[in-house]
Amino acid sequence: MEENNLNHDLGFNDIPEGNNTDGYANFKEKLESVQTFPGLYAFKFILTGGTEKLTELREVLPEEEFIETPSKTGKYISITVKKWMEDADAVVDIYKKVGEIKGIMML
Repeated sequence: MEENNLNHDLGFNDIPEGNNTDGYANFKEKLESVQTFPGLYAFKFILTGGTEKLTELREVLPEEEFIETPSKTGKYISITVKKWMEDADAVVDIYKKVGEIKGIMML
């Protein structure tokens, strides 16, 4: 699989929390301007809620490989998940599901 830009031009503030419809529409528009679909997309998360949050995240992305990097203090875990996505709508759908989980920040 070819790694496209892997969303390097998207920032933390571009992804809304929860199920904010307008925010997701803006994110989708920006995503389509910087990412080629279909293509490999790198989801990035920060878990602050302990290992039970990791289990909840795995329920959203059950068959994907998680790259886990714990912080030096052990207070959080950085997660990267690379997944082949067909379009921006599929990416937004995943972020909406993850946005419902408290204790996970989406980058």
